[in-house]
Amino acid sequence: MPEDTRTEKLEAAFADEEETVVGSLRLRPFSLGTLNVCRQLDLTLFLDGEVELDDEEKQRQIVAFAWAQSAPLPEVLKALRSGETEVRIAEFEFQMDVGDLPELIKEIQRIS
Repeated sequence: MPEDTRTEKLEAAFADEEETVVGSLRLRPFSLGTLNVCRQLDLTLFLDGEVELDDEEKQRQIVAFAWAQSAPLPEVLKALRSGETEVRIAEFEFQMDVGDLPELIKEIQRIS
């Protein structure tokens, strides 16, 4: 029977107790709340490990995840409730350091 490495990786991600520093970003630990936000933002990179996406959609999802995990939690929740996530994510994208992307992608691969 093949090992279920996806389950092991998810369990490890949920076990993180401290924030993770990725470049200039400080990401909250992956949680059930994170999964809920991923569902609300349709972040299939984190919901379906086998999904095929074009580069533009991958970038959208990476930036959305980075925003959701690093912006102040009250801001994230308010944007979700008010339907302002696209605006908040776009603002965040202008503040992101391009140099953070490689490390962010590694972190995403680790937890997804």
